[in-house]
Amino acid sequence: MKRLLKTYLPFTRGVIQAFAAYRMNFYVWILGDMFQTMVLLYIWYAIFQSSTQSVIQGFTFREMTGYVVMSTVTGMLINNDVHWAIGEDVRTGNIAMNLIKPVSYQLRQYFASIGGLAANFLFIFLPLWTAYSAYNFFALGMLPSPFRIAVYFLSAFLSSLILFYINYIFGLAAFFVEYVFGFVFAKEAVVRLLSGSIIPLTFFPQAFRSVFAFLPFAGLIFTPVMVYLGKYTGFELLRNMGVQAVWVFILAALTQLVWKSAIRRLTILGG
Repeated sequence: MKRLLKTYLPFTRGVIQAFAAYRMNFYVWILGDMFQTMVLLYIWYAIFQSSTQSVIQGFTFREMTGYVVMSTVTGMLINNDVHWAIGEDVRTGNIAMNLIKPVSYQLRQYFASIGGLAANFLFIFLPLWTAYSAYNFFALGMLPSPFRIAVYFLSAFLSSLILFYINYIFGLAAFFVEYVFGFVFAKEAVVRLLSGSIIPLTFFPQAFRSVFAFLPFAGLIFTPVMVYLGKYTGFELLRNMGVQAVWVFILAALTQLVWKSAIRRLTILGG
């Protein structure tokens, strides 16, 4: 374990240092997400104002506000760019140099994603979440229990693993196509819709919800946010987090299969 950390932790530190050096790029990205959040909050405000019901699909307006804010900051927390990194390595030919180095390419990308997760937590998530929690406490007198917060972070960690493997698999598409941009943008659209990032999955028809609940995408945003809001308790909490854990193992295995296929293709093309 000590040798493993000594080998791969420099990749983690490198990402954090790059974040500190090029913070403006991340702040522009944050502004874009915050603008989207304000638009969504206004839309939900208009929906609740025009509705005769104070509770829509199990959400009050206050809870919906919390859902929109927490879905945004959770998305910022678990975000990683491993698909772009792999695509760039393949496009430039650097993948060949990386493969002959005495390190695992997947572990290298994973530890780099840990660096991104740490940077996202320290510089993006923590300030925004603290400000939101302070508002809830001082203005509304509400604050989740320490247990619920701890379970939320555990669920968010599982979310980060699921997203890493999904992005890693889509990054490996660069071995089979000339450009991964189309694949990645299609993936982003699907993820935003089916993860509950745009609209809570409870607003879909029951037949769709039953299917979405067992797909990996719900575990990215919807599950951790519902945990944070206290919507999942008891068996329902265990079941949804269990689905997250199962998908981590499924996607990890699928990643290995796609990786072997990609390496065989690279060997054939490279002679």
